Amino acid sequence: MKKYLLLIIALAVGTFLRLWMLSSVPNGLTWDEAAIGYNAYSLLKTGRDEHGALLPIVFKSFGDYKPGAYIYLTVPSVAIFGLNEFAIRFPSALAGILAIFGIYLLTNEILSIIQKKKTNNSEPITNNSQIASFAALALALSPWHVHFSHGAWEVNVFTTLTIFALYYFLRFVKGKSSLYPTLFFACFSLAMYQAAKLLTPLVYLLFVTLFWKEFWHQLTKYFGLKKILSLFPFVLFGLWIFFGSLFGSAGNRLTTLSIFNYKPGLSAETKATDNQNSVSLDLFHNQKELSARLVLSRYLYHFSPEVLFYEGSIVTERGHLPGLGALNPLEFIWLVLGLIWLVKSLSPGSHDTPDRSTILILGLLLIAPIPASLTLAEFSTVRALFMVVPLAIISGIGIYYLYTNSKTFFALITAIYALCTVYVFDNYFFHSQTVLAKEFNYGYKQVVQIIKDHPAKKVVFTDVYGQPYIYYVFYTAYDPVTYQKNNEFISGGLDVGRVDRVGNVEFHQFGSSDMMTQPDTLFIGSEGNINNQFDIAGPNIDLFRQIETPDHHILFRVIKTKP
Repeated sequence: MKKYLLLIIALAVGTFLRLWMLSSVPNGLTWDEAAIGYNAYSLLKTGRDEHGALLPIVFKSFGDYKPGAYIYLTVPSVAIFGLNEFAIRFPSALAGILAIFGIYLLTNEILSIIQKKKTNNSEPITNNSQIASFAALALALSPWHVHFSHGAWEVNVFTTLTIFALYYFLRFVKGKSSLYPTLFFACFSLAMYQAAKLLTPLVYLLFVTLFWKEFWHQLTKYFGLKKILSLFPFVLFGLWIFFGSLFGSAGNRLTTLSIFNYKPGLSAETKATDNQNSVSLDLFHNQKELSARLVLSRYLYHFSPEVLFYEGSIVTERGHLPGLGALNPLEFIWLVLGLIWLVKSLSPGSHDTPDRSTILILGLLLIAPIPASLTLAEFSTVRALFMVVPLAIISGIGIYYLYTNSKTFFALITAIYALCTVYVFDNYFFHSQTVLAKEFNYGYKQVVQIIKDHPAKKVVFTDVYGQPYIYYVFYTAYDPVTYQKNNEFISGGLDVGRVDRVGNVEFHQFGSSDMMTQPDTLFIGSEGNINNQFDIAGPNIDLFRQIETPDHHILFRVIKTKP
């Protein structure tokens, strides 16, 4: 029991942080969260998605073709808890909790690869279980991981699935497990998240390369006809998901977001400099070279202290804790100590010979930001979330390194780190909601409640913020059968589409003349639609409401005209 005490503490703390205030932090829903919830509700009631497709693997949704695994995971949650914020976030929160235990298992498995050298008293130099427990605690307290466990993020579940996929791969090459568990989790990850189509093959390539001899030896046991046939469902499913997301309508959104679809222009200075040397212009200043530079700059920015430890100007508020970076600022200490230990293990003449465990950990860290670097966004804490896995392992090593070398200094740093952790999560759960409100589309729930409380002949709802229809059908639990029958989705081609009407609710822009001429109508608009010059006390006005963020920023204004 004592051996697992730290792991139990990590699981308890991690569970609390991921479930506490789950429905209200963040205090709004993204468009994707609402879409996931309503499509899960539609599946539960009809077996079809909002567009009427029977049990799809990839969901059309807004025309962005979402991988369907998270939506299916949400179906039982909606059945139990109802169609609400908690239900659609619970699968992600549960995955976040499981990731804490998963990283304990994975770290233990990775570190057991080391050919342990013995000291004079024949004791091993490292305590793998203790390092793994520290890694689990580091992940449990990671602000980056907690934040993504507090939303319906497919990438968070993908991260957990990949942790277990790699754990079972290591078990397989050691002859301790069959091939089926690692294939199951790998295929599941492909169906969970778009970036898995690149990241999953890359991490498997790393592991297979480092363990080729053992992998091949274990794989030969599956060369019999029966075992080959038993692997076919996994292979076919994986290929179906992989190629189905790359081609056709489902691949349009991926193509649009790819940096290779963006053609940066050559600067005037570059053209002038190379105007007399066409060979130089062709070889050194062309579109491929510029795209490569963009990818490299995005990749390196993921390791920037600005992004990891304090707020950067480019990082979106939705992807991290407001006012902070992706990580706890003091995690810098654990990471530096962990990297020192890893570098020492790679250095000639060190106490630990160069080992594959070190290469695996550093390799995972270097691979993790690649998918995020290939998109138009300059930085994405969403697509780069898998970085939390190697970072937590390195932090666990760093904590152990300090603990075993200086318990006094360890106690001091731990006390300061604990205070910083309290500050970080106090900021997240209580003080960040004014910022997160706008980022997570706060106000739609309140507006839909006004629609329900004040029935009107017609409702005109502004679409200035994009996709208002999904909040209406989500918060009213709109009958999926009726919606599928009257679905008026308008395709956006390569980009997302829109819905202009659901029942008596229209989604479009409007102005003062509309409010003056249309009786018994509920108008929901932005400050631009209903400006300060509009007479809210006019003779034809029956109701006026205003929805604001916690810091009093106006989001919506609501006008109801008299019959």
